[in-house]
Amino acid sequence: MLLKDYVNVLRRRWWIILITALVAAASGYAFGKLQFYFGNTQYRSEATYQVVANQLDAGLYNVLQTKMNSYRNLALAPKELDKISQQLKLDRSSDWLLNKHVAIQALPDEQKMVIQVTYPDASTAPKLADAIGANMVGLVAAQNAALEGSSRINVIEIQSARPPTLYWPPRAAVTVPAGLLLGLVLGLLLAFILEALDNSLKSPSDIERYVELPVLGSIPAIER
Repeated sequence: MLLKDYVNVLRRRWWIILITALVAAASGYAFGKLQFYFGNTQYRSEATYQVVANQLDAGLYNVLQTKMNSYRNLALAPKELDKISQQLKLDRSSDWLLNKHVAIQALPDEQKMVIQVTYPDASTAPKLADAIGANMVGLVAAQNAALEGSSRINVIEIQSARPPTLYWPPRAAVTVPAGLLLGLVLGLLLAFILEALDNSLKSPSDIERYVELPVLGSIPAIER
């Protein structure tokens, strides 16, 4: 197809592209509202902890990385999460919490550990993040009690759980433009598919191009 053919397709099928884009944008807006209506909302809160080593050496990065992974596994152990769930009266199992609701991100370069909690209740998310963090600090302190001072790595809270933010569903400011963009792409595809299925000749230039015969004359359309 030549460039003018693409332009002609857009001129003939512009209404398909527009309708598809508007429907997709409206669907994105309706999707978010339905998630709120049916209670499928998730709120996220984060707490940050500093990991401090008593002894500095060239291999500190590797030591911290190993220790952080160990502390994360310790804090996210099923028995620890079940204990916290009972303390906060959440009635949630450790399997449920570990299924995309609770995570700990280790950042050895920054010597930090970030606890992320995604929970359906906005007020519970920061409480759960703080409880997991406080429990992790206690578990690390218990390990340090059996170690010499120079071998200890301490975990200190530097930022308690932040106020929860809406994590799911995305806000209308995100879903509507995303739906509009997706609708434009689908509308363009649909327009060109319909154009490919339409094998009729629409103008004298089409006849000259595909039949390879000159047009000697044409009968104009007469309005009633």
